[in-house]
Amino acid sequence: MALFTDGAISGLEDLQHYENSVLDIAATEGIDLTAKLSLAQDELANQILLYILRHPIRDTKAAVRRSVGLGDVVSTGPLKKWHALTALAMIYRDAYNNQLNDRYLGKWNEYQQLAQAAATDYLQLGVGVVADPIIKPAGPALSAVAGSGPGGTYFVAISWVNTEGQEGTVSDVQSETTDPGMQLQVSPLNPPANAAGWNLYAGAGANNLALQNALPISIGRSWTLGGVLASGTAPSEGQAPERFLVHDRLLQRG
Repeated sequence: MALFTDGAISGLEDLQHYENSVLDIAATEGIDLTAKLSLAQDELANQILLYILRHPIRDTKAAVRRSVGLGDVVSTGPLKKWHALTALAMIYRDAYNNQLNDRYLGKWNEYQQLAQAAATDYLQLGVGVVADPIIKPAGPALSAVAGSGPGGTYFVAISWVNTEGQEGTVSDVQSETTDPGMQLQVSPLNPPANAAGWNLYAGAGANNLALQNALPISIGRSWTLGGVLASGTAPSEGQAPERFLVHDRLLQRG
């Protein structure tokens, strides 16, 4: 799973999962959906941080929580649901304010209530965190070097691995085309201080990536395709929560 701070928790497809017409509504009313997703995530960040700070939670990072922020928080399924519903409430709020259309008002109220219920569910289940968060990498540097490669177009993504062997979420996919007699070389950029190594995923298509290394590649080393791509495992979903920050006396909804 991605970390809260790795990027957008939900995307346009997640919004369409709840509301098929959301793209049409946004186009008609001139609403920037990407901006609304970002605003919704900022709103969730404030609420989650205040929840952790204000409640008697067994937080092992309590002494540094204000500086750490949500850097160790994992984007779980309940959090994605809360985020998407919050964004939809914001979208229909703007649509209503543009047109004062009662249909938009009904949708705004509906999604606002659903978002509040999702928030309660998420906080009751707990804020999932990891002890040693490993961030999503920026895209690596891709180049072609002299060799005996057959040439072709390759799609690549990388991930960082921490000292515990935990893998973070993969970078965005990039592509590079090499000529015959050249080989693909991949060089990671700006490793975080807690990275002990990195993994390389490559394939002939953006949706068909496979792990190319048997063990994590050392920090500071590049990877060069020596021949045929390996048929390793698909990219992982990133770190899973190791524990949950929850206020046991949080009132049940009812």
